[in-house]
Amino acid sequence: MKKYISIALTSLLALTLFSCTKKADIEGIEPKLPNLQLSSLGYQQSSPFSSTTILQLNFGATAKVPVGKFVVEVLDGTKVVDTITFPTWSGNDVTSTTTPLVVNHSISYVLQNTSYPNTQVYSGAILLKFSKLNLVSGKTYGIRATAYAATGTLVSAMTQASFFKFI
Repeated sequence: MKKYISIALTSLLALTLFSCTKKADIEGIEPKLPNLQLSSLGYQQSSPFSSTTILQLNFGATAKVPVGKFVVEVLDGTKVVDTITFPTWSGNDVTSTTTPLVVNHSISYVLQNTSYPNTQVYSGAILLKFSKLNLVSGKTYGIRATAYAATGTLVSAMTQASFFKFI
């Protein structure tokens, strides 16, 4: 008898696990997502770094609004030692020039596939030339990234303290 009860319960469990498909409630979830949110900030290179380093910062973000400028600040503790401003999420920073062509820092992104009709998911990369930053040997620095909406009024910031060591 125990054997039959066990088989019946196992069958019932299997039916409930595999008999239906689960779909995300897109219409219910999407309104709850933030209008602009940086979701990740990191790198894959090995620290410490020198003045010849070009660091690739990787970031992730979601936005339900058009995006505007992107700012990266290099921090010594809480003190800002350098600021890199990108007018858009694709292209060169404001200190780069076109004539002659000088690229100091750059930013780019790829939009990821999403089932949310009104939300963009960004996977981006920022290239920072350490020779163009005000860094001092032997110090450990943090990074604060700030994403702005096109209106400039909506921002999302993410800070990584003790992010890299400069030698």
